[in-house]
Amino acid sequence: MQFVVTMVSKGLYRYPEINPKAMQVFHADQYSLEVKNGGHSQFIHNAGGEIDTMIANARAGLSACRAKGQLATLEKMSAWIAEHPDEAAKQTGFEGGRDDFLDTLDDAFYEADEAEPMEDLLARWIVSWPDLQIVDDDDYVHALDRLVLSNPQREGRLLHESVRKLVRQMLSQREVGAGLACATISPSEIKLGFGMARMLDVEGEKQLVFQLRTSANELRLCAVTKTRVAVYEYVAPEDPPVMRPGENPLGANAPSVGTLLGRAEQPEIETVIQLSEQNHAPVAVDLLLRKAGFDPLGATVSANSVAQTAEGPVVNWVVLASDRTFLSLSSPNGSVLLGSEDYEKLAETTMPELDAHFDRSAAAG
Repeated sequence: MQFVVTMVSKGLYRYPEINPKAMQVFHADQYSLEVKNGGHSQFIHNAGGEIDTMIANARAGLSACRAKGQLATLEKMSAWIAEHPDEAAKQTGFEGGRDDFLDTLDDAFYEADEAEPMEDLLARWIVSWPDLQIVDDDDYVHALDRLVLSNPQREGRLLHESVRKLVRQMLSQREVGAGLACATISPSEIKLGFGMARMLDVEGEKQLVFQLRTSANELRLCAVTKTRVAVYEYVAPEDPPVMRPGENPLGANAPSVGTLLGRAEQPEIETVIQLSEQNHAPVAVDLLLRKAGFDPLGATVSANSVAQTAEGPVVNWVVLASDRTFLSLSSPNGSVLLGSEDYEKLAETTMPELDAHFDRSAAAG
């Protein structure tokens, strides 16, 4: 499990590029973990569009290690999905979204795993692989690092991953709207990231509300509608959450929506998103940080404002990267990265440079 997770998350290998037997163990173990945590219903829900691949790999792994009882429950689940696709799509793993037949498979899986633990069977199979390289415990992390760095596609994929994360922050209604709304708070705040979502009462209506972390010390709540994105005070529940088996954690001891702190209307949000696309703003942040000598992977970007200039509209962004805060100004002629305290120009790009960087990122995807 750790091997596959490390190869994907750090090495940026794709699943088809990883040893097939490793993937079979990985998905067999995922099947077991999901069933033990929330049952076959949860496995189906969390697998989503990857379920056919996961079942095929788990089937191969369980068959190879001779986990006959666990394989039998997997096959029955697979057959049930094929016969009841509509019911399968309704599975959540929580009460009200669990089919009774799948609960019987949970019991059968537990009985099989108690008689012959799947982990033991997989372990015996793994050590029989002729292509397995055994390393000392002290060398294990270094061995993984060597494999991570040996991926010839890694640098290009790092670029693509960095830009993809920036695109998600700079072209999303929720992300852009929350940033603009935070900028209207007095004193202004910087949008950092979203947490869990709940249905809460907002000004007399039930709305989907997200926890929001900002540069302030307190949590905020963010509500997104078709007409605006609004940020509110977070009013904590009086008692700590008490979870019951099968209960949805998003509904336990929910907070309340407090005073409206800031908001951004849909026309302004749409304008920022449109300008960001036209001016390659996500690509610009990535390239500007690289030019200035900072790592763009993991950067946090918060929309701040739009300024009208003689050269056209300029979108101002607050950028957090490498434990520093920057300002990025995106315009039709290119982009600039400034220090947040003295507004010193740290890097700049032209549109031809951004077009080329965009093409490199797209090609690496």
